[in-house]
Amino acid sequence: MAELNQLETRVRRILATALPGTLRVAVAARGEGPGSNFEVTVQAGAADHRFLAGWAGEGWPGDVEAMVHLVPGVEVAVAANLSRGARDWLARRGIGWVDEAGHAEIVRPSGLVISREPGPLTSRPASPSTKWARSTLAAAEAALSGTVPTVENIEKATGLSRNATATALHKLERLGLLQRPQALRGPMSGRRVADTEALLAAYVDAATDQRSKSPKILMHRLWVGDALESLRTEVAPALNATKSKWAATGVAASILLAPYLSDVTTLDIYVDSDLFSDKARLASRLGGRIVERGHVVAIRPLPTPMAATGPIVEGIHVALPVRVYADLLSSGGRAAEAAQHLKEVRGVASGS
Repeated sequence: MAELNQLETRVRRILATALPGTLRVAVAARGEGPGSNFEVTVQAGAADHRFLAGWAGEGWPGDVEAMVHLVPGVEVAVAANLSRGARDWLARRGIGWVDEAGHAEIVRPSGLVISREPGPLTSRPASPSTKWARSTLAAAEAALSGTVPTVENIEKATGLSRNATATALHKLERLGLLQRPQALRGPMSGRRVADTEALLAAYVDAATDQRSKSPKILMHRLWVGDALESLRTEVAPALNATKSKWAATGVAASILLAPYLSDVTTLDIYVDSDLFSDKARLASRLGGRIVERGHVVAIRPLPTPMAATGPIVEGIHVALPVRVYADLLSSGGRAAEAAQHLKEVRGVASGS
């Protein structure tokens, strides 16, 4: 109870700092239900603006996703320092936000509108997760999928060079996501994941940033039945015949791994760089045409060597579950709900 009272005070202070001084803020913790959430009343003259706020911890995408899952109907996320990826994720769901770093974006139907961005001296430095190299992402994927994070194990799992593997693990250790209880040296040195949820949250932020900058080929084609059926009967056989590495991700992959949604509107596919580089060959093989809009297939180059190491389901190569999870979260909406279901059913980041 004491911790909840302290958090209530912290949430009140964060909101009071973000709002103009002429407004009064009342915060009351709700005792029922999971998650830390609060009834907030903002008094502006004779008008009262009410909304439900939820505490999103440090403010990584994984933190806000978990909070939204635990607090149905949440209208404003409150956190220590919301990352850009977390704010984008909330915006896609129409949820406001405010944090101790000075970010605030609250628009209520009652007429309350707050928009703040901290100045250059108080703004959060670029998240270290957004600066991850491809090898760091691959090492994180391996660790989150159950590989013990030694140089030897990660090198074997990812196919990275010894130097790239050591550099990636050092980066994750320096960020506090891996730790080495004993000062050991060598390829069998005893690193371990310091906090699985923290590593997953940082990985999702980095993967989302990488995906937003990735080139893509948009394609239109007619389906045989529906998109998933065409993936099974036409697209997968065509890609398998190339002997290239590829993997389905997104909603189609989530249905194959842990059914939650039932309708696939767009196929989201990764292919290796050789296949991606020949757009005309790729379009011909998949029986589609390249478009700028109105696409039903989105193709991106494989983001890491680990991404294509997921299971094969009904002849379909599925991306690594933790990568599918990150891609679903980056899409927002119902795809983010499918991500939470995937996490629960498949044990994403639990080592399974």
